[in-house]
Amino acid sequence: MDDGDVMMLVPPLFAIKDNPTNIALLPSTNALSKSMQRGVVRHRWEMDIEPTLALPFNIQAVPKKVNWEDHIPRNSSEWDSQMAVCKLFDERPVWPRQSLYERLLDDGVHVSTSQFKSLLFKAGYYFSTGPFGKFWIKKEYDPRKDPESRIYQRIDFRMPPELRNLQTKRHDGSEKWSEMCKLERMPSKSFIFLQLFELKDDFIQAEIRKPSHQSTCSHSTGWFSKPMIKSLRLQLCIRFLSLCPNEDAKTLLRSSHQLLERSKKQEAICRSEQLKERKDVDEEAPAEHVGSEDQMDTNNSDSEDADDEEEEDKEESDGYDSPAMAEDVPDFALHESYTLGEGFSTGYLEEVLRSFPLNEDGQNKSGDALNNG
Repeated sequence: MDDGDVMMLVPPLFAIKDNPTNIALLPSTNALSKSMQRGVVRHRWEMDIEPTLALPFNIQAVPKKVNWEDHIPRNSSEWDSQMAVCKLFDERPVWPRQSLYERLLDDGVHVSTSQFKSLLFKAGYYFSTGPFGKFWIKKEYDPRKDPESRIYQRIDFRMPPELRNLQTKRHDGSEKWSEMCKLERMPSKSFIFLQLFELKDDFIQAEIRKPSHQSTCSHSTGWFSKPMIKSLRLQLCIRFLSLCPNEDAKTLLRSSHQLLERSKKQEAICRSEQLKERKDVDEEAPAEHVGSEDQMDTNNSDSEDADDEEEEDKEESDGYDSPAMAEDVPDFALHESYTLGEGFSTGYLEEVLRSFPLNEDGQNKSGDALNNG
């Protein structure tokens, strides 16, 4: 060792830890929700309330309304605070936690952090993930079944790595939620999520109020299509990047504008395809209904000739099935990325095909053997 002549061998595998460690697996979502709920319960009757915290997005039924009026004395401070929270949920069924707390302060309702948790626990619930993740939702209201809830979905913004080292004014988490929603200054954190309904942006407000063409609420994009969610994120990014006078920010801003225009085109194509599919379904439904009625009538009138025709078919058939007709062949549609056809025109494809060398007969020189075969 003292001579320094030591062979350094790199281990074949690397791991995060170099010592054996006992790993405790995460509990199930229901168990996690119950454990979190124990820290909120303040009265004995609240122990019977079903889990409402950090629920999985794929649960079958949402929590039911709690009759807290039977347990809280009237004309008490707790009654007034709980009633104020319930009125806000009647005004809007989905709230970000900080936004709801600031609204209570504006209405003159001052509660501590623990009291605020207890008030929310009795009036609402929230999903752990999904398009409404971490937002408090009114009990008995299921945004997964209401397309109008799309305006209350969340949208996230991640600070680009090139801009995270800039000397920006920090507010130590004291910035108000309403100020962030105005989109007039850079956020103090590298990652934030806001509610679409509260953003002060004309483009975003106009887009989220357009009718939804999605049949279901997905875990990743909610009631919006993927191009629409991408457009909303890019618009939010453009608003924040326009506040930064850095050269890197200007480069990112130009790129975001280009991506936004491309995403708008993709959204327009997606909407037209959805409308076409819905129109085709609506046209096929009455046709099938009429066809079924005609079939019932013909079955009654042709019941006597059915046996004779069956015997004739047996004599004519030689054991071979008829070949599949064009209508029976399944329709193999190309992937979504192929159907968009961005940047590829018919003239461009014709030029590519004409660039191949041809013989006098019009055949490819390099492929004569294959063509002859």
